[in-house]
Amino acid sequence: MAEGTNATLAGARRGAPATVPGAPWRAPGSWLLAAVAGAFTVAQLVLVGPGLGLGWDETVYVSQISAQAPPAFFSAPRARGVSLLVAPVTSWSTSTELLRVYLAVLSGLGLYLALRVWRPFFPPRVLAAGGALFASLWVTLFYGPAAMPNHWVALGALICVGCFLRVRADRADRAAVWGVAAGAALMAWMRPTDAVWTTLPLLVLLVPARNPRLALALLAGLATGGGQWIIEAYLSHGGLAERLSEASRIQGGLGWNLAVDDQLRSLVGRTLCRPCTAEMPHPVIVAWWFALPLLALAGLAVAARARRTGPTLVPLACAATAAVPYVFLIGYAAPRFLLPFYALLALPAADALWRLVTAPRGRLR
Repeated sequence: MAEGTNATLAGARRGAPATVPGAPWRAPGSWLLAAVAGAFTVAQLVLVGPGLGLGWDETVYVSQISAQAPPAFFSAPRARGVSLLVAPVTSWSTSTELLRVYLAVLSGLGLYLALRVWRPFFPPRVLAAGGALFASLWVTLFYGPAAMPNHWVALGALICVGCFLRVRADRADRAAVWGVAAGAALMAWMRPTDAVWTTLPLLVLLVPARNPRLALALLAGLATGGGQWIIEAYLSHGGLAERLSEASRIQGGLGWNLAVDDQLRSLVGRTLCRPCTAEMPHPVIVAWWFALPLLALAGLAVAARARRTGPTLVPLACAATAAVPYVFLIGYAAPRFLLPFYALLALPAADALWRLVTAPRGRLR
């Protein structure tokens, strides 16, 4: 533990924040993160608007816990997390405006907490920039106040991965242990399969970590949501294999399928590209899609040079596995599918941007 703390302090001298894992979560610069989260909430309410009607998927989720309407058919791929998330409003009110405001405020608070988790590893300016990069994507703004799971998987991924790294650096960080469980549970309740794909690198790292408490936190978090989904599979779908097979069929049959071109076609504002036969957007429109991973890789180079590779390499690995099913295994595209990918790339990309625009002594170039 002492070696991990010394390494963190050494990283702080090379440009990382001078906050060690395990220190209280109150830290200088938190107002920057609050400002980004607050701006994100306001932008949702102004640009998307409380008056936006419910889409079909939202109607299905909202109807599951509603005193005013019978529940709509709940197909095999869906999970119960969104219905539980919106229940404090939908259980007694039919107001779409109230639901949108509730979700916008909640998503802003969630972004703030997710960024705070990473405070030991990146300076506040980098975290604020990363949060702004993620929050300013149209797909993030559109789905922040939506009764859909993908934005919450993204926030759960940030919380889980950040807290995982905190525990790896300092086993005494009890708050981070609970954060690992909470982030994994949030992902699993929203989309169990996404949670497994996103945490694959963390599950691999558990073996050399030899930290039973960390392993228990991660596995328990995944089990809370995934366990409910599996139990429901046996109660309502004839078993786990049958539910997975039915989910695959509904999604067009999962298997090898290079969907990069589909994802690009969906970036012009389509919420669903199925079938994805439209023309390719103008290169200017999709340039950011290629720039973001390149900036994240540049952030890895910056981290390696500063000898603080872990906090950058691990989220990059989790981002890569989170994207696999939606880039290589599905025959259509929806921009919201890649929200966890974008969220996990945002911090390394912001780190690279700050390195590019500042001189060695921290002055703007």
